[in-house]
Amino acid sequence: MSMDKLPDEVLVKICALLDFQSNANLRLGGKRYAEVGAEALVKRIRFHCTDESLQRLHTLAQHNVLCKYVDTVVFEGNLLAAVPCIHTYQGHYMLDHHQHERPQPSPKNATAREKRLYDRNMAKFTRDIQKKYDRYLDLFTKQQKILSSSAYNDMIDPSMLRFPRLTKIALSTVGRCKHVLSGRFLESFTADCAMPIEQDTKPTKEQLKHLMFPNSQPLIGLRTLEVHVMSPKFFFGFVPTDMLCLAFASLRNIDLNFRVEKDDRGSLETSADRCYADFSKGILRDALSAANDLEQLTINFDDFGYYGPVTTLDKIVGTKAWPKLVSLNIDYMTTTEEYLMGLLKRHPSLKDLRLGFMTLVQGHWPSTTRRMRKELSLEQFVATGILEDNDQMFPMNLLDGDAYAQDFSHISLGESLGLWVTDEADVPDEDDYHPLKDEEFTDEEELRDQYGPFADEDDFSDMDCDSD
Repeated sequence: MSMDKLPDEVLVKICALLDFQSNANLRLGGKRYAEVGAEALVKRIRFHCTDESLQRLHTLAQHNVLCKYVDTVVFEGNLLAAVPCIHTYQGHYMLDHHQHERPQPSPKNATAREKRLYDRNMAKFTRDIQKKYDRYLDLFTKQQKILSSSAYNDMIDPSMLRFPRLTKIALSTVGRCKHVLSGRFLESFTADCAMPIEQDTKPTKEQLKHLMFPNSQPLIGLRTLEVHVMSPKFFFGFVPTDMLCLAFASLRNIDLNFRVEKDDRGSLETSADRCYADFSKGILRDALSAANDLEQLTINFDDFGYYGPVTTLDKIVGTKAWPKLVSLNIDYMTTTEEYLMGLLKRHPSLKDLRLGFMTLVQGHWPSTTRRMRKELSLEQFVATGILEDNDQMFPMNLLDGDAYAQDFSHISLGESLGLWVTDEADVPDEDDYHPLKDEEFTDEEELRDQYGPFADEDDFSDMDCDSD
């Protein structure tokens, strides 16, 4: 059968199986193939903060065929950090993990030739560092010009309004991992640890605003919103509540990871909750409440460490019930046993629950998790970090001492609690056993000191011990 006789739906599936170049070649076969192939060719656009990338976004958006099939836009919003001078930049290469890159000093008894060789290698190393710093400084300067220009208004805003099938927006500002970043990003920036990424989340407010509210118009029809990481001040009045509610109304999957802005980081250690105090305004809560068909909700906090709870659960979710909610992932909050159980029970569709560093100011985790086991129908429960109440702290990384002593198995308290709550553990309901009351769970270092594994005597040499 000739491909010309195949329906468009079949051709689209064929094109989806082809690699980029093969699909591009097929589109040259005629107008019909050009239209069908476009649907599989450009369904997702990733761009970052360079002139070339922003121009590419704008060009694709203005293409009358390609723009019709884009359903996902990913903004790799990583910005370069300011490095004050070459000495600071070069200092990074003095760290241990760059030891193999820099010339090693000559020994004290080195010959004149070895000393000259070291001097030449060191001079070459210094020149290479200068070239890397100059390239970094050039990229940093160009990026700062973009941020101070109207590029977001001129490139992002008109582009975001040109995708009729757009259902997913993602903003990522973390990491330099090659598995996360696009090839074009890696080509634009040296993705090594000497190309410092700005950790301040202040720019994310403008970035997300231009993605979701181009030309001050809320995008209607979005299904998924993912942001890793963002400033909480986006929900402190940066965007009017009514506009947020319009944009959130159609969302089904919401994944928000927060980090305070650099200017507020000094207050984290003394009063983390004050940094997020304006969540009490209820703007985020109202936006989430507008998403009536919400299926997956993640609200996490990433401040490079745990400084205590940052807000209360009721300030985030309020009294809203989402009939279709199947997954809930929250951390770094305080709540009460009654409020938490009330929240969970009014979501009968909930199957996946993840809690991290949660604190009960009233109630107890043993009784709360026992109620989860009896009153909910969870298929997966994951507890991480520390679950804390007024009586005790429960570190989820403790290991089952019996299992470790038997064959060094690593079965954590979090894993055991998850199996127990979802009723997958082989424990009858009438049994009084509870993982949180099991005293066999112990710190890994203590178990290692007690049970090993220990090094064999044959592994030791005279160099491992002091001699008289």
